Amino acid sequence: MRRYVVLGFCFSLLFGLIPAASALGRPPVTGFEKSKGAEWTTHKEELAFLRAVDRESKRVSLSVIGETRQGRPLHLVRVGHPAPRSARDARTRPVAFFVCTQHGNEPAGREACLKALRDFAFTRDRRVLEVLSRWTVLFVPTANPDGRELNTRENTSGVDINRDHLNLKSREGAAIGRVIRDWRPDVLVDLHEYGPGIPVLYDDDVLYLWPRNLNVDAQVYALSKTLAIDYIGKGAERAGYTSDEYGLYAVGDQDVAQTAGDEDEGILRNAAGLRHVIGILIETRVDMRQSADELVSSSAVALRRVASHTQAITDTLRFMREQGSIVEVATEGAPIRKTKEGRDRSAPVYFGGADNDPPEPDQIQDPPPCGYRLSQAQARRLGPIFAVHGIRPKRTRGDPLVAMSQAAEPLIPLLLDARGGRSATEGEALGRC
Repeated sequence: MRRYVVLGFCFSLLFGLIPAASALGRPPVTGFEKSKGAEWTTHKEELAFLRAVDRESKRVSLSVIGETRQGRPLHLVRVGHPAPRSARDARTRPVAFFVCTQHGNEPAGREACLKALRDFAFTRDRRVLEVLSRWTVLFVPTANPDGRELNTRENTSGVDINRDHLNLKSREGAAIGRVIRDWRPDVLVDLHEYGPGIPVLYDDDVLYLWPRNLNVDAQVYALSKTLAIDYIGKGAERAGYTSDEYGLYAVGDQDVAQTAGDEDEGILRNAAGLRHVIGILIETRVDMRQSADELVSSSAVALRRVASHTQAITDTLRFMREQGSIVEVATEGAPIRKTKEGRDRSAPVYFGGADNDPPEPDQIQDPPPCGYRLSQAQARRLGPIFAVHGIRPKRTRGDPLVAMSQAAEPLIPLLLDARGGRSATEGEALGRC
């Protein structure tokens, strides 16, 4: 059981407590910072920056968790004090995981993550160090380095990584999935950008969204909404940004239409929720605001894009500090609750619909199957996916059985039933196991 210590200072001040570079012997800076927002950090600059932070700070460990099709490394950066923890030790404490720039043409989240991990690595403020002594903070600073190099949304195989977190066809999606499996984060924040906005209807600086898939554990879902609305949304507004729900067109307080942000189980915020993690999407606006500085400087626009992401990182950690004991109960209890639901067949399975879009009758199975029978060939083909998601087939005298009575219960029907929007195969649904 995890134990959270409530810290007696306001975490929203975190980044304001970072000492000036001159007091620290000049910590590494990104290419974006060197150019004062005129140029994004290059891949070469990022590699040099990460190696320098890893070399110069004992609080940071840099590792390679995969490689892209073009041979670029996928990095995981873990931060702790006085030194980063192993995955085994980290699972006894709260863990926050930031996934940055899955879409290669959305670079601001990457810049915010590079800045944040560096600031954590070099601060000497004792209050910040007290936080890092109790927490593990993880970053994948560039989740799509090939796409970032080419300034494309997809990777070089043409895969949208943020639709691949169920089937794990991409190297990048599988690497993120393994981090979730091995580190068991409590909270995952996925940093994106959107735009250009639509004046009045859809033009806020910061947009947020929680997992909408109806198969997510109820407590994980509720806390995800709290983080999105009460912390990231309101925190952005206190910092001077406008904010709202992702995909929602609105005029003032009047909602007009929902145009994006569904239950798709391949999207990371949904897949994280289905894996018992508080999963959040953040989107910051790319186009110019009607402000004096942005009207005359493209650098001001880029700096605002990065600063608004940095604010979301700060507010996420404030949420963890203030809601830690509740988060502990929800994220540790969700696998137990879902295993019991699968064993008892006590909760419906939803093959469609969302928290804002009621499912059709044929999208609901109640009671659900007790499991799915697969052929030996199906089980072999899906073995790597099962290994990442923690799905454990049972050995029987006949073909393998994937019982619903396991922690991965929310994922199993979405993968193995033809009614799943991204199902990987069609297993035989069983009424008796």
